Amino acid sequence: MIMNRDSKHNFYLKIGVNGLLIVCGGIFFYYILFHSDKLSALISAFLSILTPIISGLVIAYILNPVMRFLEKKIFYPLWNKLKRKKDHVYSKEKIIIRVLCAFLTLLLFIAMIYGIVISVVPQLVINIQSVLSRIPVYLLNINDYYANILIKYPNLESILTQYSVDLSQFFYNKVRPYFEDIISKTSTSLLGSIVTIFKSLLNFIIGVIISLHLLIDKERFVAQSKKVLYAYLKRERANNFINNLRYTDKIFGGFITGKVIDSIIVGILCYITMLILHIPYTVLISVIVAVTNVIPYFGPFIGAIPSAFFILMVDPKKCLVFLIVIIILQQIDGNVIGPKILGDSTGLNSFWVIFSITVFSGLFGWVGMFFGVPTFAVIYAAFRTLINKRLEIKHMPIETAYYVDSDFTYEEDDKNNTGQSFRFAQKTFERVTKETLQEDEDRANTLTNSSTKDKLLNEKDEITDQ
Repeated sequence: MIMNRDSKHNFYLKIGVNGLLIVCGGIFFYYILFHSDKLSALISAFLSILTPIISGLVIAYILNPVMRFLEKKIFYPLWNKLKRKKDHVYSKEKIIIRVLCAFLTLLLFIAMIYGIVISVVPQLVINIQSVLSRIPVYLLNINDYYANILIKYPNLESILTQYSVDLSQFFYNKVRPYFEDIISKTSTSLLGSIVTIFKSLLNFIIGVIISLHLLIDKERFVAQSKKVLYAYLKRERANNFINNLRYTDKIFGGFITGKVIDSIIVGILCYITMLILHIPYTVLISVIVAVTNVIPYFGPFIGAIPSAFFILMVDPKKCLVFLIVIIILQQIDGNVIGPKILGDSTGLNSFWVIFSITVFSGLFGWVGMFFGVPTFAVIYAAFRTLINKRLEIKHMPIETAYYVDSDFTYEEDDKNNTGQSFRFAQKTFERVTKETLQEDEDRANTLTNSSTKDKLLNEKDEITDQ
């Protein structure tokens, strides 16, 4: 009787949950069709509320490898008493080490941000001020270049004069009002900008505090999440979900960590090379190259275009040298640094990398350009697993190499499925046997001993007869 009550309870619970999901899905679909602006505002407000929590999760995820390294490689070997005791997750020794490592990791993170701000930002400001102060010089250089062209080619004067008039009218009628409007809006929204900066700083501080709690009690949070999964899902589905999360963590963690390290190395190499070659705006351009290098394939070109423009305004020859340096750096990065650090972390070939960047950048902008590759790698792996399972159910091979032949077809057996496997195995055996016989014949032709040659050829005839 108790089992019947439990069964009825579970049955009605499933009906209620499914009905609630259907109603929520219908409401969501209705708002997408007829009130997309309200839905977008609602989602934005909800994400704004969750910003500190999301920031804390991201910071904890990024800093977790650092904390793990401090625990395993530094603090555990120094804690001799821990080696003689049972390694329990919530033992006193581990809790003390975890708290120390979490605080030390956050201190290193804050110190790194402070060092970047102190060392890089002043140089960036100086370089930007230098670019702005040299704008009149750039205009004079353009004017001199224009005058030299007219001296060498006087026939172009009428054409260039007409184009210059059109360009001047376009500047005064279109460009100048546009920038004046931006300046006026910026001046009027100065208070709003200050409030936004203060709010972002507050969210960051709250995120750091949340990340500290997540780092200290990460095992407890993971255990609670597993407990919920196994309570509401079947064991097989819960295991699959956990394995998928582990694979996602492997892809994202490896890609993000490797790409950040790779970009830092490229930025340092660019800085050193520019210092040696006396190329202007060293810090500014090195930062641009390092930041844009996190975007696969398109990042180097995105960073090189504005950097080359800045140098071109000062010295066209140095601009050409810079472009050569960037090409060499990207070749070194693509063929040496990147493969050593990243390896085949995503499992995608070049086409799918370009495809994912193009699609996700169109959907999510700059964030999509960076996270598009690991996200698509996870989707690709899930789809591949689904396809392989369906092929296994049909007793067909899952290796792509078997489907390369354009004439490949898989005959169906109306009586049983074993005929498929038998015919496939028979074809494979015939192909392997043919290759083996050809190898034996080639080897026999190279032998000088006629008796050995005859023996191998006789073995070939016996296999063929069989």
